[in-house]
Amino acid sequence: MKIYITRHSKTLWNQEKRLQGWQDSPLSETGIKDALLLKDRIKDLKIDCCYSSPIGRAKSTSQILFDQFNEDVRLKEMNFGIYEGKKIEELLNNEEYFNLWNNPDDNVRLTGGESYFEVQTRLKSFINDVYQKYYDKTIFITIHGMLFVILHGLMLNYQTKDLVKINQHIVRGCSLSEVDFDGKNFTIKYIGDASHLDDEEVISYK
Repeated sequence: MKIYITRHSKTLWNQEKRLQGWQDSPLSETGIKDALLLKDRIKDLKIDCCYSSPIGRAKSTSQILFDQFNEDVRLKEMNFGIYEGKKIEELLNNEEYFNLWNNPDDNVRLTGGESYFEVQTRLKSFINDVYQKYYDKTIFITIHGMLFVILHGLMLNYQTKDLVKINQHIVRGCSLSEVDFDGKNFTIKYIGDASHLDDEEVISYK
């Protein structure tokens, strides 16, 4: 199964550097433009089925990219609990926030939010389910920043603690990644290709 992956396009809260999680904000003007550039990039790809997180910013990106797509709750961003909507600069000295990014393990979570293990479990369930249906096909998924990091960790067969090794720059909105999955192992073709976008700006997450 071939999988093309993008992260939702840039939002107003991305511009304000706020933690989004399950909360939402609309695409910015730049975000809409980037989604249109990605649409042009993928227009000649043969894609059999498209899936999107049901959160608004991912749906809005998918609506620009495709006429039809499926929503799946397992593709939602990690839930960041009581910290959603807060500016990241307000959290830099917060111990929970520090540990989430710098000392990840299966059970680390923000108060009221999800653990890495919970997100990994639902993401693995999604991948395995779509493989059963589309094992010899090509799918496209529109997801989120932290979900992208966790998925990349699965591709590399990383333990949760190793996620700190992943370059956060790969999660630029509307970048494109291509991987193959044989039911057990991933083969990475490329990750986070943003050559179709206008500049090299990287927006930190989610």
